[in-house]
Amino acid sequence: MLINEFIQAVHFNDDLNPKLWSNHILRREVRTKLLHIAQDFIKFIALPNIHLKDITISGSNASYGYGEHSDIDLHLVVTMPDNPVIRELFDAKKNNYNFNHKIQIHGIDVEVYVQDELQPHHSAGIYSVQNNIWLSKPVRKVPKISDKEVRQKARNYASMVNKALKSDDLNTVQDVVKDLKRLRQSGLDVGGEFSVENLAYKLLRSRGQIDKLYKHVQKLKDAQLSLENRE
Repeated sequence: MLINEFIQAVHFNDDLNPKLWSNHILRREVRTKLLHIAQDFIKFIALPNIHLKDITISGSNASYGYGEHSDIDLHLVVTMPDNPVIRELFDAKKNNYNFNHKIQIHGIDVEVYVQDELQPHHSAGIYSVQNNIWLSKPVRKVPKISDKEVRQKARNYASMVNKALKSDDLNTVQDVVKDLKRLRQSGLDVGGEFSVENLAYKLLRSRGQIDKLYKHVQKLKDAQLSLENRE
């Protein structure tokens, strides 16, 4: 792992990303496009009523911690029904949409999510695209980060990913995906966006390893659904 790669993943800036923000307000053309993307995703979900409460962006590009590989986290905040099937549907639709679309705003990738309004969301900044206001305004305070701890955690995660990529068992690979999500979330719950767990995950994502993992899951799903041609 190269030190400059780590810096790119956690880079801290003097200002919000000028491609997206002007005087701490989302640029008009950016906001308009994000609303269009959200509506397209809603159509893709294809449910009669998703109980939409807000459309927000958060993460690195809603704070001072953005870097070269930071994307735009676009969230549909909904009243989540107490139905595990619907929850799984939202997750599957999100993965499918992000996997099959490469949407960018001023060269920045957009990732869409469905967020339960009751689920705590940890981010240095949260902005309501729908209402054009800050819900949680970012503060420029450089966090204390242990390079050694992040490197070690990223190595542990990379080992998990590499083992999964060598496996042809779908359940095993999906368990690794769940473990990574759980570990990252535990870090967010305790230490927020700049927790060791979250930074290690972001570093792996910047190197393309998380994308490889999800593509491997899709490949195994396709193989499971396929019937081998026999002559």
